[in-house]
Amino acid sequence: MELRVLRYFLAVAEADSVTAAARRVHVAQPSLSRQLSALEKDLGVSLFTRRPGSLTLNAAGRRFRPIAQDLVRRAEQAAETMAAMSQGEGAALTVVAPPATVAYFLAPFMAGGAAEGPTLRDAIQEEPSRVFDTLMRSDADLGISTIPAPAPLESAFLGRTPVLAQVPAGHPWGRRTKVTLAELVTEPLILMTRSNVARLVVDEAVSRADLVPAGVTETGSAAFAQALAAAGRGVCLVTDEARFGLRDLIVNTPDGPLTVPMYAGWDASHYARPAIHALVDGLRAYCERRAGRFPAP
Repeated sequence: MELRVLRYFLAVAEADSVTAAARRVHVAQPSLSRQLSALEKDLGVSLFTRRPGSLTLNAAGRRFRPIAQDLVRRAEQAAETMAAMSQGEGAALTVVAPPATVAYFLAPFMAGGAAEGPTLRDAIQEEPSRVFDTLMRSDADLGISTIPAPAPLESAFLGRTPVLAQVPAGHPWGRRTKVTLAELVTEPLILMTRSNVARLVVDEAVSRADLVPAGVTETGSAAFAQALAAAGRGVCLVTDEARFGLRDLIVNTPDGPLTVPMYAGWDASHYARPAIHALVDGLRAYCERRAGRFPAP
């Protein structure tokens, strides 16, 4: 059952004449008659009472008319909705990203005034190395990770989020705004497990500087790392916003401040590609604002 034929049926039902309906829909009368007969055959019932020069709906036709009207209206609404989404109008997109990115980047982005233009309707949480694989096999529209998206996906650099050292206000560094990596390793460190990208960035920087931490406590929870730091158990290194009264310190290394890169990736042929581009621009601007209080690497 084709929508085109349903429109022909509705035109005939309104005009009570194949000739008048054929002129309205710009189809030859014999062709229109054949397609109406084929529709009746598909449905297994006659829809019209046929008299010389006119067609009028019979009981079955009157019953079918609102159904046809509903199907055509729904199809038109679907086309309008998808067209609007393809232009970025009111698009609501799903993103896949690491848990920390969802909690401390995407959620604040949404809460902080991302109501205009394309927005996020849902977030799938995934390990950084699996983000783009999940994107390609799921219903997600956009992926965000710490590595560029592989071909054939489109990829864009969003910016860098700092890996911050956090200490209680009463710590000797509590009134400082930055600390060197060499100073940092003299303190007991509270680090995320090695599945966390911030931890990998810390390990790489320490190794490159040929330094050895005085001591390390590992945890899989950023909140728990911050709680341990607040309890005076050491200096935590996380990308999360400070909690429990902790103070942020920029970590300066010989190569610049300690940061984690962020990349977005998406299907280049996505139906809502303009909307995704607009969302990526918004995320990039938010990343810049968020990192604005920290020196560029």
